[in-house]
Amino acid sequence: PVVCGVGYACMKERSFSWLAFYTAMGSNLAFALRAVVSKTAMTNYIGENLSSANLFGVVTLFAAFLSVPIVMLGEGYSMVKMWTDAVAGGGTTSTELIKAVIVSGLFHYLNNEVMYLALSNVHPVTLAVGNTMKRVFIMVASVLVFRNPVSVQAGIGSAIGISGVLLYSLTKQHYEKLEAASA
Repeated sequence: PVVCGVGYACMKERSFSWLAFYTAMGSNLAFALRAVVSKTAMTNYIGENLSSANLFGVVTLFAAFLSVPIVMLGEGYSMVKMWTDAVAGGGTTSTELIKAVIVSGLFHYLNNEVMYLALSNVHPVTLAVGNTMKRVFIMVASVLVFRNPVSVQAGIGSAIGISGVLLYSLTKQHYEKLEAASA
């Protein structure tokens, strides 16, 4: 229900794109798979000093080694053009743009570092549901901060997403109580 709610909320947006939708769903799937594999690595002995933070560092390095060449091949020329257009537009200097990229990267890194620390304490499905729910809260925050108008469909989709998280939490609590009672 969470993913469906978020998808339904976004379907009639002016800038909606099926390519973006499928890419986002693929991102959700990759996020969940990464969490499951990482949790397995955290619970099984695969080496000395492999804490959740160190595992995140290893995963990040491998992701960079895989991603950077692909990005440079596919987007290299357009990245240079976008950079020069951003600086030539007069809204920012090259130094300010470099600072903004570094700060953005730092916040993204810290977000994922916290995610790995959380993963060491929760089930991967809980983490995936929380990540999807985070997107709903971002949509709500954008409505409040930027005064974006909310269509009925976006409201229904957000309600479905929030209800899905509530149902997941209640179901998990129920089964944890049953498990504790049987132990």
